[in-house]
Amino acid sequence: MIPLKQLTKLVIESYKCPFEEIVKLLCFTLNFDTLKLHLLCLKENDIELIAKSENFQHVEKTNKIKNFDLRCAYSYKVMQLIVNLFSKLEYLKTRMNRKEIEQIVRFILSKPNNEIQNLVFICISETPKICLKELNFLIKLENLLHHYFITFINRDLYLWW
Repeated sequence: MIPLKQLTKLVIESYKCPFEEIVKLLCFTLNFDTLKLHLLCLKENDIELIAKSENFQHVEKTNKIKNFDLRCAYSYKVMQLIVNLFSKLEYLKTRMNRKEIEQIVRFILSKPNNEIQNLVFICISETPKICLKELNFLIKLENLLHHYFITFINRDLYLWW
């Protein structure tokens, strides 16, 4: 058996794993740097309660997650919760609701540097190509980034800086 402190990657393929259970698990596995989830079981009505929970606040302060891959699209509120929980993120890959992509990216890029200072790469999976132009325009218009690269490959939009 491998000691928990040696584990660095967690992949959950389950469709029925509540977000609260993932947070509890992360309380005991502080060395994870990579987290991949297929689906989050999370109700928008529960977001505030989850964010105020003792487990969430503990994980928020202690986790080392640098790479986060979420295969399903979620709302702006859920993405806020995730970004706030994983403040050491360097790499974020996820699908996003088409209507909320700009709002989510604006939120992420507008975060004060001390709140999500390490994030340098976002991949938005399965998105329309028009999002490339829209995000590029948004970034320039609102001066969200000075030096960045944005590209579109096989229905995925990549943004790094």
